[in-house]
Amino acid sequence: MSNIDRYDYAFDPEADDWPARLLRQVPQGSAVLELGPGAGAMTRVLLARGCKVTVVENDPEAVQALLAMGVEVIESDLECTDWIAALGDRRFGVVLACDVLEHLRLPEAVLRALGEVLEPMGKLVVSVPNVAYAGIVAALRHGVFDYADKGLLDRTHVHFFTRRSVEKAMMNSGWVPRLWDANRVPLAQSEFSWCWEELTGDLRQQLLAGWSDFDVYQWMVVAVPSRDGRVWEMADIRAQAERLRLELDALRRVHEPEHASLIEHQKAFAEAKEVIHRFENEISLFKADASRLQQLVETLAAEKRELAANLQSAKDTLAHTQHALHESSLRRRLRKFLRLN
Repeated sequence: MSNIDRYDYAFDPEADDWPARLLRQVPQGSAVLELGPGAGAMTRVLLARGCKVTVVENDPEAVQALLAMGVEVIESDLECTDWIAALGDRRFGVVLACDVLEHLRLPEAVLRALGEVLEPMGKLVVSVPNVAYAGIVAALRHGVFDYADKGLLDRTHVHFFTRRSVEKAMMNSGWVPRLWDANRVPLAQSEFSWCWEELTGDLRQQLLAGWSDFDVYQWMVVAVPSRDGRVWEMADIRAQAERLRLELDALRRVHEPEHASLIEHQKAFAEAKEVIHRFENEISLFKADASRLQQLVETLAAEKRELAANLQSAKDTLAHTQHALHESSLRRRLRKFLRLN
Protein backbone atom coordinates (compact mmCIF):
# COMPACT_ATOMS: atom_id res chain seq x y z
CA MET A 1 0.00 0.00 0.00
CA SER A 2 1.44 3.38 -1.03
CA ASN A 3 1.52 6.30 1.37
CA ILE A 4 -0.94 8.27 -0.74
CA ASP A 5 -3.44 5.37 -0.61
CA ARG A 6 -2.84 4.82 3.10
CA TYR A 7 -3.67 8.38 4.10
CA ASP A 8 -6.34 9.30 1.55
CA TYR A 9 -9.91 9.13 2.77
CA ALA A 10 -13.33 10.66 2.19
CA PHE A 11 -15.52 12.31 4.81
CA ASP A 12 -18.57 14.54 5.06
CA PRO A 13 -17.32 18.00 6.08
CA GLU A 14 -20.78 18.89 7.44
CA ALA A 15 -21.13 15.74 9.56
CA ASP A 16 -19.57 14.83 12.90
CA ASP A 17 -16.64 12.92 11.40
CA TRP A 18 -13.32 13.53 13.13
CA PRO A 19 -11.75 15.45 10.19
CA ALA A 20 -14.88 17.63 9.98
CA ARG A 21 -14.59 18.46 13.67
CA LEU A 22 -10.93 19.40 13.20
CA LEU A 23 -11.77 21.68 10.28
CA ARG A 24 -14.46 23.47 12.29
CA GLN A 25 -11.58 25.12 14.12
CA VAL A 26 -10.58 26.88 10.87
CA PRO A 27 -12.56 30.04 10.04
CA GLN A 28 -13.61 30.36 6.40
CA GLY A 29 -11.17 32.33 4.27
CA SER A 30 -8.25 31.83 6.66
CA ALA A 31 -4.62 31.70 5.65
CA VAL A 32 -3.74 28.10 6.55
CA LEU A 33 -0.46 26.25 6.84
CA GLU A 34 -1.18 22.50 6.69
CA LEU A 35 1.56 20.08 7.70
CA GLY A 36 1.69 16.60 6.23
CA PRO A 37 -1.65 16.69 4.39
CA GLY A 38 -0.98 13.47 2.45
CA ALA A 39 -3.26 13.25 -0.55
CA GLY A 40 -5.16 16.36 0.56
CA ALA A 41 -8.44 15.02 1.96
CA MET A 42 -8.72 18.00 4.32
CA THR A 43 -7.01 20.38 1.88
CA ARG A 44 -9.86 20.02 -0.62
CA VAL A 45 -12.39 21.13 2.01
CA LEU A 46 -10.25 24.09 3.04
CA LEU A 47 -10.01 25.27 -0.57
CA ALA A 48 -13.78 24.89 -1.00
CA ARG A 49 -14.23 27.15 2.03
CA GLY A 50 -12.17 29.93 0.53
CA CYS A 51 -9.00 29.35 2.55
CA LYS A 52 -5.58 30.20 1.16
CA VAL A 53 -3.63 27.01 1.82
CA THR A 54 0.10 26.36 1.94
CA VAL A 55 1.19 22.79 2.63
CA VAL A 56 4.42 21.11 3.68
CA GLU A 57 4.69 17.55 2.32
CA ASN A 58 7.58 15.26 1.38
CA ASP A 59 5.82 12.28 -0.25
CA PRO A 60 6.35 12.63 -4.05
CA GLU A 61 2.96 11.16 -4.99
CA ALA A 62 1.16 13.35 -2.48
CA VAL A 63 3.05 16.42 -3.74
CA GLN A 64 1.79 15.80 -7.26
CA ALA A 65 -1.80 15.37 -6.06
CA LEU A 66 -1.58 18.58 -4.05
CA LEU A 67 -0.08 20.56 -6.92
CA ALA A 68 -2.99 19.40 -9.08
CA MET A 69 -5.34 21.06 -6.59
CA GLY A 70 -3.60 24.41 -7.11
CA VAL A 71 -2.21 24.85 -3.60
CA GLU A 72 1.25 26.11 -2.76
CA VAL A 73 3.41 23.10 -1.87
CA ILE A 74 6.67 23.25 0.03
CA GLU A 75 8.30 19.89 -0.59
CA SER A 76 10.28 19.22 2.55
CA ASP A 77 10.82 16.91 5.49
CA LEU A 78 9.32 18.59 8.56
CA GLU A 79 12.32 17.64 10.67
CA CYS A 80 14.55 19.73 8.42
CA THR A 81 14.53 23.51 8.67
CA ASP A 82 14.39 24.42 4.98
CA TRP A 83 10.59 24.66 4.98
CA ILE A 84 10.78 27.39 7.64
CA ALA A 85 13.16 29.35 5.41
CA ALA A 86 10.86 28.78 2.41
CA LEU A 87 7.97 30.45 4.23
CA GLY A 88 9.96 33.64 4.64
CA ASP A 89 7.93 36.38 6.30
CA ARG A 90 4.55 34.83 5.61
CA ARG A 91 2.22 34.38 8.58
CA PHE A 92 -0.88 32.20 8.96
CA GLY A 93 -4.09 32.46 10.93
CA VAL A 94 -4.23 28.69 11.47
CA VAL A 95 -1.61 25.94 11.42
CA LEU A 96 -2.92 22.38 11.05
CA ALA A 97 -0.82 19.47 12.30
CA CYS A 98 -3.34 16.64 12.15
CA ASP A 99 -1.88 13.17 12.80
CA VAL A 100 1.62 14.49 12.13
CA LEU A 101 3.55 14.74 15.42
CA GLU A 102 3.57 10.97 15.92
CA HIS A 103 5.65 10.64 12.73
CA LEU A 104 8.38 12.96 14.03
CA ARG A 105 11.43 12.00 16.07
CA LEU A 106 11.68 15.53 17.50
CA PRO A 107 8.12 16.87 17.59
CA GLU A 108 8.97 19.59 20.12
CA ALA A 109 11.48 21.14 17.72
CA VAL A 110 8.78 21.44 15.05
CA LEU A 111 6.31 22.83 17.59
CA ARG A 112 8.79 25.52 18.63
CA ALA A 113 9.33 26.52 15.00
CA LEU A 114 5.58 26.83 14.35
CA GLY A 115 5.24 29.62 16.90
CA GLU A 116 7.09 31.93 14.49
CA VAL A 117 4.70 31.51 11.54
CA LEU A 118 1.42 32.52 13.19
CA GLU A 119 -0.39 35.79 12.77
CA PRO A 120 -1.28 37.64 15.99
CA MET A 121 -4.19 35.77 17.59
CA GLY A 122 -3.48 32.79 15.33
CA LYS A 123 -3.87 29.21 16.55
CA LEU A 124 -2.44 25.73 16.14
CA VAL A 125 -4.75 22.74 15.67
CA VAL A 126 -3.16 19.39 16.52
CA SER A 127 -4.53 15.87 16.56
CA VAL A 128 -2.59 12.83 17.76
CA PRO A 129 -3.40 9.13 18.26
CA ASN A 130 -3.96 8.17 21.89
CA VAL A 131 -1.64 5.36 22.96
CA ALA A 132 -3.69 5.04 26.17
CA TYR A 133 -6.68 3.73 24.17
CA ALA A 134 -8.24 0.76 25.96
CA GLY A 135 -7.80 -1.38 22.83
CA ILE A 136 -4.02 -1.04 23.05
CA VAL A 137 -4.16 -1.88 26.76
CA ALA A 138 -6.22 -4.98 25.92
CA ALA A 139 -3.69 -5.99 23.27
CA LEU A 140 -0.85 -5.60 25.76
CA ARG A 141 -2.74 -7.90 28.14
CA HIS A 142 -2.37 -10.53 25.39
CA GLY A 143 1.29 -9.62 24.84
CA VAL A 144 0.47 -8.04 21.47
CA PHE A 145 1.97 -4.81 20.14
CA ASP A 146 1.87 -5.35 16.38
CA TYR A 147 2.38 -2.51 13.91
CA ALA A 148 0.06 -2.21 10.91
CA ASP A 149 -0.31 -0.20 7.72
CA LYS A 150 -2.66 2.25 9.44
CA GLY A 151 -4.40 2.90 12.75
CA LEU A 152 -3.04 3.65 16.21
CA LEU A 153 -0.03 1.37 15.66
CA ASP A 154 0.78 2.64 12.17
CA ARG A 155 4.24 1.31 11.33
CA THR A 156 5.42 4.86 10.49
CA HIS A 157 4.70 6.13 14.04
CA VAL A 158 7.88 6.88 15.96
CA HIS A 159 6.35 8.87 18.81
CA PHE A 160 3.42 7.93 21.04
CA PHE A 161 1.22 10.34 22.96
CA THR A 162 -1.30 10.43 25.75
CA ARG A 163 -3.23 13.58 26.57
CA ARG A 164 -0.78 14.38 29.33
CA SER A 165 2.32 13.85 27.19
CA VAL A 166 1.09 15.91 24.24
CA GLU A 167 0.10 18.70 26.63
CA LYS A 168 3.57 18.59 28.18
CA ALA A 169 5.26 18.67 24.76
CA MET A 170 3.23 21.69 23.69
CA MET A 171 3.82 23.63 26.88
CA ASN A 172 7.55 22.86 26.72
CA SER A 173 7.51 24.27 23.18
CA GLY A 174 5.87 27.58 24.02
CA TRP A 175 2.21 26.71 23.45
CA VAL A 176 -0.81 27.06 25.72
CA PRO A 177 -3.66 24.55 25.14
CA ARG A 178 -6.99 26.37 24.89
CA LEU A 179 -9.41 23.65 23.77
CA TRP A 180 -9.52 19.85 23.91
CA ASP A 181 -11.71 17.42 22.04
CA ALA A 182 -11.76 13.63 21.84
CA ASN A 183 -12.49 11.21 19.03
CA ARG A 184 -14.19 8.35 20.85
CA VAL A 185 -14.29 5.02 19.02
CA PRO A 186 -16.16 2.03 20.49
CA LEU A 187 -13.76 -0.82 21.13
CA ALA A 188 -15.91 -3.21 19.11
CA GLN A 189 -15.36 -0.97 16.03
CA SER A 190 -11.59 -0.70 16.41
CA GLU A 191 -8.71 -2.81 15.14
CA PHE A 192 -8.36 -4.14 18.70
CA SER A 193 -11.88 -5.54 19.04
CA TRP A 194 -10.73 -9.16 19.24
CA CYS A 195 -8.27 -8.34 22.02
CA TRP A 196 -11.01 -6.69 24.03
CA GLU A 197 -13.58 -9.42 23.46
CA GLU A 198 -11.19 -12.13 24.66
CA LEU A 199 -10.70 -10.45 28.04
CA THR A 200 -12.91 -11.75 30.83
CA GLY A 201 -15.83 -9.61 31.93
CA ASP A 202 -14.29 -9.06 35.36
CA LEU A 203 -10.99 -7.92 33.86
CA ARG A 204 -12.77 -5.51 31.51
CA GLN A 205 -14.67 -4.02 34.46
CA GLN A 206 -11.43 -3.64 36.42
CA LEU A 207 -9.75 -1.89 33.48
CA LEU A 208 -12.64 0.52 32.95
CA ALA A 209 -13.22 1.37 36.63
CA GLY A 210 -12.79 5.13 37.01
CA TRP A 211 -11.34 5.45 33.48
CA SER A 212 -13.48 8.01 31.64
CA ASP A 213 -11.17 8.29 28.61
CA PHE A 214 -10.85 4.59 27.88
CA ASP A 215 -12.41 4.95 24.41
CA VAL A 216 -10.51 8.06 23.25
CA TYR A 217 -8.89 7.04 19.97
CA GLN A 218 -7.45 10.48 19.14
CA TRP A 219 -6.98 13.78 20.95
CA MET A 220 -7.42 17.22 19.45
CA VAL A 221 -5.87 20.25 21.08
CA VAL A 222 -6.19 23.85 19.92
CA ALA A 223 -3.29 25.90 21.24
CA VAL A 224 -1.96 29.45 21.07
CA PRO A 225 1.55 30.78 21.62
CA SER A 226 2.23 31.43 25.27
CA ARG A 227 3.04 35.05 24.38
CA ASP A 228 -0.59 35.47 23.29
CA GLY A 229 -2.08 33.55 26.22
CA ARG A 230 -3.23 36.63 28.15
CA VAL A 231 -4.72 38.18 24.99
CA TRP A 232 -6.65 34.99 24.31
CA GLU A 233 -7.89 34.93 27.90
CA MET A 234 -9.25 38.45 27.51
CA ALA A 235 -10.80 37.52 24.18
CA ASP A 236 -12.44 34.49 25.79
CA ILE A 237 -13.78 36.62 28.62
CA ARG A 238 -15.21 39.13 26.15
CA ALA A 239 -16.72 36.33 24.09
CA GLN A 240 -18.26 34.76 27.19
CA ALA A 241 -19.65 38.13 28.25
CA GLU A 242 -21.14 38.64 24.79
CA ARG A 243 -22.67 35.15 24.83
CA LEU A 244 -24.18 35.83 28.25
CA ARG A 245 -25.53 39.17 27.01
CA LEU A 246 -27.12 37.49 23.99
CA GLU A 247 -28.58 34.74 26.19
CA LEU A 248 -29.96 37.37 28.56
CA ASP A 249 -31.50 39.30 25.66
CA ALA A 250 -33.04 36.09 24.32
CA LEU A 251 -34.44 35.22 27.74
CA ARG A 252 -35.77 38.74 28.10
CA ARG A 253 -37.53 38.50 24.72
CA VAL A 254 -38.95 35.09 25.56
CA HIS A 255 -40.18 36.15 28.97
CA GLU A 256 -41.21 39.71 28.08
CA PRO A 257 -44.92 38.77 27.67
CA GLU A 258 -44.75 36.89 30.97
CA HIS A 259 -43.09 39.91 32.57
CA ALA A 260 -45.82 42.22 31.26
CA SER A 261 -48.45 39.79 32.51
CA LEU A 262 -46.70 39.65 35.87
CA ILE A 263 -46.76 43.45 36.11
CA GLU A 264 -50.49 43.44 35.34
CA HIS A 265 -51.05 40.77 37.96
CA GLN A 266 -49.02 42.75 40.47
CA LYS A 267 -51.10 45.84 39.69
CA ALA A 268 -54.34 43.89 40.08
CA PHE A 269 -53.05 42.35 43.29
CA ALA A 270 -52.18 45.81 44.65
CA GLU A 271 -55.69 47.03 43.79
CA ALA A 272 -57.27 43.97 45.38
CA LYS A 273 -55.09 44.48 48.44
CA GLU A 274 -56.34 48.09 48.71
CA VAL A 275 -59.97 46.95 48.42
CA ILE A 276 -59.37 44.31 51.08
CA HIS A 277 -57.77 46.97 53.29
CA ARG A 278 -60.86 49.18 52.92
CA PHE A 279 -63.13 46.23 53.68
CA GLU A 280 -61.06 45.42 56.75
CA ASN A 281 -61.40 49.02 57.95
CA GLU A 282 -65.16 48.93 57.36
CA ILE A 283 -65.39 45.59 59.16
CA SER A 284 -63.45 47.06 62.08
CA LEU A 285 -65.87 50.00 62.22
CA PHE A 286 -68.81 47.62 61.93
CA LYS A 287 -67.43 45.50 64.76
CA ALA A 288 -67.01 48.62 66.91
CA ASP A 289 -70.59 49.68 66.15
CA ALA A 290 -71.82 46.18 66.83
CA SER A 291 -69.97 46.16 70.14
CA ARG A 292 -71.57 49.43 71.15
CA LEU A 293 -74.99 48.17 70.07
CA GLN A 294 -74.43 44.99 72.05
CA GLN A 295 -73.58 47.03 75.12
CA LEU A 296 -76.71 49.16 74.54
CA VAL A 297 -78.84 46.04 74.16
CA GLU A 298 -77.42 44.62 77.36
CA THR A 299 -78.09 47.95 79.17
CA LEU A 300 -81.66 48.08 77.84
CA ALA A 301 -82.17 44.45 78.82
CA ALA A 302 -80.96 45.24 82.34
CA GLU A 303 -83.24 48.27 82.48
CA LYS A 304 -86.10 46.12 81.19
CA ARG A 305 -85.48 43.56 83.88
CA GLU A 306 -85.38 46.34 86.49
CA LEU A 307 -88.61 47.89 85.16
CA ALA A 308 -90.27 44.49 85.14
CA ALA A 309 -89.20 43.94 88.73
CA ASN A 310 -90.48 47.41 89.72
CA LEU A 311 -93.72 46.80 87.88
CA GLN A 312 -94.19 43.46 89.61
CA SER A 313 -93.47 45.13 92.93
CA ALA A 314 -96.01 47.87 92.14
CA LYS A 315 -98.54 45.26 91.17
CA ASP A 316 -97.96 43.38 94.38
CA THR A 317 -98.28 46.61 96.36
CA LEU A 318 -101.46 47.58 94.52
CA ALA A 319 -102.97 44.18 95.09
CA HIS A 320 -102.12 44.33 98.75
CA THR A 321 -103.55 47.85 98.98
CA GLN A 322 -106.71 46.83 97.17
CA HIS A 323 -107.11 43.86 99.47
CA ALA A 324 -106.56 46.04 102.50
CA LEU A 325 -109.06 48.62 101.20
CA HIS A 326 -111.56 45.88 100.51
CA GLU A 327 -111.23 44.52 104.02
CA SER A 328 -111.49 48.06 105.45
CA SER A 329 -114.65 48.71 103.46
CA LEU A 330 -116.17 45.47 104.65
CA ARG A 331 -115.44 46.32 108.27
CA ARG A 332 -117.00 49.74 107.88
CA ARG A 333 -120.11 48.30 106.33
CA LEU A 334 -120.28 45.66 109.02
CA ARG A 335 -120.01 48.23 111.78
CA LYS A 336 -122.64 50.35 110.11
CA PHE A 337 -124.92 47.38 109.84
CA LEU A 338 -124.43 46.50 113.46
CA ARG A 339 -125.24 50.02 114.55
CA LEU A 340 -128.43 50.01 112.60
CA ASN A 341 -129.54 46.84 114.24
